[in-house]
Amino acid sequence: MDIDARDNRGRTRFICTIGPKLLERSALEQLTLHGMNIARVNGSHGSLDDIRAMVSFLKRELPAGVKILLDLPGNKVRTDNICEPIALKAGAEFVLHPENLTFKSLWSRVKAGDRISAADGAIQMDVTGVNGTDIHTCVVVGGNLANRKGLNIRGIGDSMPFDFERDIALMNVAIELRVDYVGLSFVRSGEHVRRTRAQLTGTGVGIVAKVETAEAVAGLDRVLQSSDMIMIDRGDLEADIGRENVPLVTKRVLRRANELGVPVIVASQFLTTMLERPLPVMAEVSDIANAVLDGADVLMLSEETAIGQYPNEAIGTMRHVARTVERWQSSDYHAVILAAGPSTGFGSLTTNKHKCMLDVGGSTIISHQLSNLRACGITDDRITVVIGHNHHQIEAYLRGEGFLGRFVFNPWYATTNMLVSLWLARETSNLVIVYGDIIFERAILMDLLACPGAAALAVDTDSEMGPEDEKVIVKDGGVLRMSKELDPAHCAGEFIGLARLDAATATALLQEMDHVTRAGGLMEFLSVALERIAARGIRLQTVPTQGRAWNDNDCIADLDRSRDSIFGRIQAAQNTQPQASHQ
Repeated sequence: MDIDARDNRGRTRFICTIGPKLLERSALEQLTLHGMNIARVNGSHGSLDDIRAMVSFLKRELPAGVKILLDLPGNKVRTDNICEPIALKAGAEFVLHPENLTFKSLWSRVKAGDRISAADGAIQMDVTGVNGTDIHTCVVVGGNLANRKGLNIRGIGDSMPFDFERDIALMNVAIELRVDYVGLSFVRSGEHVRRTRAQLTGTGVGIVAKVETAEAVAGLDRVLQSSDMIMIDRGDLEADIGRENVPLVTKRVLRRANELGVPVIVASQFLTTMLERPLPVMAEVSDIANAVLDGADVLMLSEETAIGQYPNEAIGTMRHVARTVERWQSSDYHAVILAAGPSTGFGSLTTNKHKCMLDVGGSTIISHQLSNLRACGITDDRITVVIGHNHHQIEAYLRGEGFLGRFVFNPWYATTNMLVSLWLARETSNLVIVYGDIIFERAILMDLLACPGAAALAVDTDSEMGPEDEKVIVKDGGVLRMSKELDPAHCAGEFIGLARLDAATATALLQEMDHVTRAGGLMEFLSVALERIAARGIRLQTVPTQGRAWNDNDCIADLDRSRDSIFGRIQAAQNTQPQASHQ
């Protein structure tokens, strides 16, 4: 399988479950080459001696930097002493005997009407009754029931001990061999994690709490606060909360974990078709992509690598899809239009409307701006309009025109400046900033989006630079100072109110705006915060307008100029340009 060189660096990490056939140095090197960052040992399979030998081998032979996760089986009931898989057919009766279960007292926990899910939900059985220690069932969904397959029954978790004997023995192996992480299965409370953490004190072994029970979801914050990482095991979670609930619960858990800064592993059934074929189906590709889009930090393969025929192709596919999504995300921009301030220079024209709603030649200013953003690939769901003066009119107008983006209200619009408006938007993704009173040729925005580097500001180097213009001092193509107060003689041009920042720079800008506002600088211009991030060493690249048409609209004279000449030039230029996307 060819490896895309672009896949070598990225945010998402990958776990491969190691099976016996992968216990060769060359096999481990190939998995690592194709994307493995963590090698998982499934403690549910094999004897304790087998597990110890596997972990010892990995400690010796894994390439540098690859970590080891020993996944404990937990208090999951599994099939036992089944020599050959049992073919179960829908509608047939099937009896579970104690000798075929790892938890022989299961008969005392179930009752008629309970649903037993086996093999990650692939097999379904309804309990029809309990006769002595035998559990009688009717097969609802058939399949081949093999040895050591997990059984899930809703509602019995609270009556089960958290750590079975095998977990206790495997924890000793983890401590003895100093693995990097242990995976705690079927966690139901933060207390379960804390008792394990106490046992691991001083060992350096980290904890991955597995969210695969309804109780763990309900007490999610306490589980997160006690864990180094969490794992959403969708297969076991499905059996506990229902298949239809898993996607939404997964999104909810990811969102909350991201908020609290706890890394998340998403696991189960990503590439099951690749057990027997070298290519995935489209639904599997979409599943991987959506997990990355939802904020997963780590993706895990189980049987796809442990027993599958194409382990390298599986991990290579997962990594390539994830990296493709990450590259798309890195070019995915949000936009904030700053349209809150009062419109004092237009007299009665803006008594009952904001200046962004003024017509500059068959289009309002803000409609023109939205058209440019959309044409450059920034859709409504990624556009925020900060409103204040006559905010009801702006919102009614744009909603009436079908705008689907977000509005943020600045209640202090009359006594603050644009810095506060942008601060209220709280945007930390890749960002385009648009002053709410400017019109501009689309090509200027296209140049901004295409400009490499952390940040770019559109600058008119031919501007006459009057007292109200935001002038910039530039050195080696980067902005050092920007302010209305600067001497034009020392300035390279005028910032036109159009900027692009990557996510890291947007985050740094928000931090500086926090400092300014908390210090009481509510009337400071946005240029103050931009100067601060420049002082932190973040390069603000200038992108010259190159004579392309643009205009800000601060007064009636500006509006007349826009109507008389500038907007006509903009329209003429855009009629000769194809629609473009930065993605």
